[in-house]
Amino acid sequence: MAEDCSILIIDDNIDDREVYRRILSRVSSTAYSVLEAETGEEGLALNGRKRPNCILLDYSLPGRNGLGVLADILENDPAANVIMLTGQGSETVAVEVMKSGARDYLTKDSLSPETLHRCIQNAIMHGMLEAQLEQKRQSLEIFTRAMAHDLKEPLRTIKSFSRILHGSPALPADDRELLDYVLSAADHMEDLIVKVSGFTRLEASGGPELTPVSLSAVLDQVEDNLRQQTESRGAVIIRGALPEVMGDATLLTQLLQNLVSNAIRYCEQKIPEVTISGEAHGDMCRLTVRDNGLGIDPQHRELIFQPFKRLVGRGIEGTGLGLAICRRIAQLHGGSIWCEAETGPGATFILDVPLAETRLEPPPAAAVAHSGKPAEQPGEGAGRLAEVLLVEDSPADIQLLKIKLMRREKVNFNLHVATNGREAMRLLEERAGIAEVPQIDLMLLDINMPIMDGFEVLRALSADIRLSQIPVCILSTSSDESDVRRARKLGARAYMVKPPTLQQLEEALEYVDHLELLQRGDSLALCAEQN
Repeated sequence: MAEDCSILIIDDNIDDREVYRRILSRVSSTAYSVLEAETGEEGLALNGRKRPNCILLDYSLPGRNGLGVLADILENDPAANVIMLTGQGSETVAVEVMKSGARDYLTKDSLSPETLHRCIQNAIMHGMLEAQLEQKRQSLEIFTRAMAHDLKEPLRTIKSFSRILHGSPALPADDRELLDYVLSAADHMEDLIVKVSGFTRLEASGGPELTPVSLSAVLDQVEDNLRQQTESRGAVIIRGALPEVMGDATLLTQLLQNLVSNAIRYCEQKIPEVTISGEAHGDMCRLTVRDNGLGIDPQHRELIFQPFKRLVGRGIEGTGLGLAICRRIAQLHGGSIWCEAETGPGATFILDVPLAETRLEPPPAAAVAHSGKPAEQPGEGAGRLAEVLLVEDSPADIQLLKIKLMRREKVNFNLHVATNGREAMRLLEERAGIAEVPQIDLMLLDINMPIMDGFEVLRALSADIRLSQIPVCILSTSSDESDVRRARKLGARAYMVKPPTLQQLEEALEYVDHLELLQRGDSLALCAEQN
């Protein structure tokens, strides 16, 4: 029995449409049902209602060419299988058509039942495979988000409470040593979760949007992110000239950060020194990252880019995914990365990415390790104790904030708790209607919650003029850069990663004008300006 297949023909020529009908009727293996449209507008309307298996689209339609109609079809139905037909073919037209998203391209004088049938079936098969690939990509994305959030949540709870026990003066020394092993394993597991989730996220992505990026600004961010590591080792980062490239700033930051961090970590016997410079190499930027460490054996220079391959034992922390992520990021930029042979000590990594322009940015006047400004000390003063709303569904996390921030760090404020976003919105609306009740001065908002998550809360706040001025700081397990960007785009003032610390709170308050930390005796008070 012949299988059924629906076809939509969009062609202004009635004779051509009849020819296609007759050709399709001669195919014995498939029962083609045919719909016809004389104009692009009619074809768009029919495709929207009927969703045929394949569309035969004429390249030359009255008033507009088929490429414009093709664009409209794919905008409304990205999964549409479109075959472009034309009276006179050329290689230029064929390339243009395929780049625009058509599954195939045929000239009308080459048509036969076998040719058209094979072309239609290939287009439909291509569409099915693409749909399956998209389903797998979505499944991988769901898994990645579970890695980034759900798996880290219980692990972070284990770490946080273990640290509290570890700090107890009543704990015997032997038990404290056992907890050291627990904490070390938990730290490694958390690092592994972050790296695996980052790697799978890269695999699931369709590729970054490349825009002009200043490598000098990227390296500024890398130095800032690695400030603690560089200062603890006295590491020196030396810059050469750096070009502007076409890339994704976040991914390039991750790539360079992995290289610089590795260079510092694996240089144990001396002060780490990392030299970074770039030069134009055709239409690519060739970036060189050289260190003064032990170097890499020539036979292992390719092995190190494979996932989970490590050349050192467990004595040095690491997951074996850092360089695999670097290679994937380079590939997503249309470039490459490799470890170059060196006669002396140290390792040299070469990265090729597309060049934006040949103008090089001059290196800074002095090349030294990044150092941050000293933290400002809280001063004496007076003010109303701040009203803080914690929106958190985990009882353990609520307790952790009370223990770590309020009891251990001795930060005082009036704490209110809501266990989901809807409960938080209801509390805010009730308080907004009572003039004599102090309004919420700061909201600490979790992302993953039942009923109404943190992103939905941010959207609801911005839509309510009475509540839109409440400063929100995200307090989440996720350190994923996409979550940070999304939160800020929706109006969050700052972003903290659980568990909350005094340092994170101080950094968040830089974005909240009416709140400050004031010293009161041996404790701190989070105070709001008096109205």
